Amino acid sequence: MPQNKRYQDDILYITQPTRNILLTLGAWPSINRERSVRPQACNFLLICITYTLLSCELIPGILYWLMEKSTRIRLQTIPLLLYDIMSISQYGIFIFRRDQLRRCFKYVEEDWENLISADTRNIMLKSAKMGKRLATICAIFMYSGAFAFRTILPLSQGTTVTDQNITIRPFACPGYFFSLDVYVSPVYEILFTIQCLTGIVMVSVVISASGLTAIFVVHARGQLKILIDLMRSFVQEPSQEERKVDKKLAQIVKHQIRVRR
Repeated sequence: MPQNKRYQDDILYITQPTRNILLTLGAWPSINRERSVRPQACNFLLICITYTLLSCELIPGILYWLMEKSTRIRLQTIPLLLYDIMSISQYGIFIFRRDQLRRCFKYVEEDWENLISADTRNIMLKSAKMGKRLATICAIFMYSGAFAFRTILPLSQGTTVTDQNITIRPFACPGYFFSLDVYVSPVYEILFTIQCLTGIVMVSVVISASGLTAIFVVHARGQLKILIDLMRSFVQEPSQEERKVDKKLAQIVKHQIRVRR
């Protein structure tokens, strides 16, 4: 029987909002493997949609960089391309290293399941709240920045009419679309929406990476604090029976070995 009967609720609590974002991207490493066809099909569909959106910005961006003759403009587009490549790489890690992430979460679940007292649970919850707060703050800033860059910035620039009487409406990220006239309606609106959705996906990938890091780091921090409390309690308590001493030493050693793993 688990010593912490509420460990499943605790796992759901500490993994928000990272779990919700990764579920939307189809990349959440569920601790219990999904055997039914429907969840796997939904995840596969979400993965295809995510990769399609990411490719819709990366491929035109690379073609634009190759076709552009101005060195200054090419240098300006390099950070956008690097950010696109980084987002696709991070998302690929979520997908292809899902089993490793699942094993990490399995360790986290076992630690929460085997908490020895209410005090240790409070220590873990206190650390988890810090990680959840950091992930939430990161999400707010990242989504706000992406919204401003993808919508407010290009729309605030207005339209430009060239000498050939061609109306140019700016995009957040430039791209090469071959012979497609991207400045006429509804092509411009469609591409503008796709770029906004792609920006949300890219930011979600970055937030998920930060959220996973926060979950594992604060979990390790909580486990170390529990180990310190066990050692302090063992040293500060008055003389005890030899049997109790051996039991507490075994508990400390076992917890230390698990933390180091």
